[in-house]
Amino acid sequence: MSYVRETAETYVAMSLKAGERPRVETPIPFLTHMLETFLLYAGLGGTVEAREKRRLDDGHHLIEDVAIALGRALDQMLGDRGRIARFGWAAVPMDDAFALAAVDLGGRAYCVVKAKLPPVDLGGYPLWMFPHWVCTLASEARATIHVYTRGRDPHHKVETAHKALGLAFRQAMSPGSDVLSTKGVLG
Repeated sequence: MSYVRETAETYVAMSLKAGERPRVETPIPFLTHMLETFLLYAGLGGTVEAREKRRLDDGHHLIEDVAIALGRALDQMLGDRGRIARFGWAAVPMDDAFALAAVDLGGRAYCVVKAKLPPVDLGGYPLWMFPHWVCTLASEARATIHVYTRGRDPHHKVETAHKALGLAFRQAMSPGSDVLSTKGVLG
């Protein structure tokens, strides 16, 4: 599934394919690392190219537009969502950090992120953007996402959250046999 988002500020192009290694290029090293992590653990490959056309701030617009593009590409890839497992969850430890993530791909957007993060940048990524990135992804992918992370090292906390979120998406996107809803439809 391919998706392009171009604004006066950013350009984001992605092509998602199952089973390939992800190739990600952004001007924000930590964003690149986290996208590669999420995609790898979600079982998705393909390419992501993101660049700023105008530098306006601390990367907010690019980080947000990447989440918008990724969410929309996932939404399109999922189609009517009738034959997927729908729910996924993962608990992931990483050294001092631990994250829980749960996903419902039933077509209704909602987001909860619990992560105490210091007001610092990691590789050009302001950590205050992490909850916004997750909630933007949830909105555009039409997914309910819950992420909880704890630990000492902020890099480890955010990285383990991306790993857990990727694994939860992998499980939720796996093939299912029927629509998992008492209503008979999703959304």
